[in-house]
Amino acid sequence: MADDPLQQLYDSPITKWTGMRLVARSDERAELELPARAEFTQAEGVVHGGMLAMLADSAAVFLLWPHAGPDRWMTSIDFQMHFLRGGKPGGEPLRAIATLLRKGSTVAVAESEIWQGNECLCKGTFTYLFGARRKDA
Repeated sequence: MADDPLQQLYDSPITKWTGMRLVARSDERAELELPARAEFTQAEGVVHGGMLAMLADSAAVFLLWPHAGPDRWMTSIDFQMHFLRGGKPGGEPLRAIATLLRKGSTVAVAESEIWQGNECLCKGTFTYLFGARRKDA
């Protein structure tokens, strides 16, 4: 599996710590799941918005990472989230679905939605910058 361009993402500390997992991926769509753990909640008892944003961003990264290729880097440059309702801890897993809106040579934009069961919890757009890796780095 060393040739899998997503291996670096599977091995990242945030992926392992949160327990998120890739459910499906194509060149236009990626879907991740995250257990709705109690330690992901805020003071009001719903899943913290930062956890939802992290999951939405991660789905977009899993979608776009292979587009970068081994000789290019990728970094977030902007995102905007619209929170629609709170996630329930201990309930159904949180499901992030990212879709590709545009992929240019240096900038890509993806849209991510977070669902819990049949309820959409939030929706956001994520913008990423791509560049060439330095040979001396």
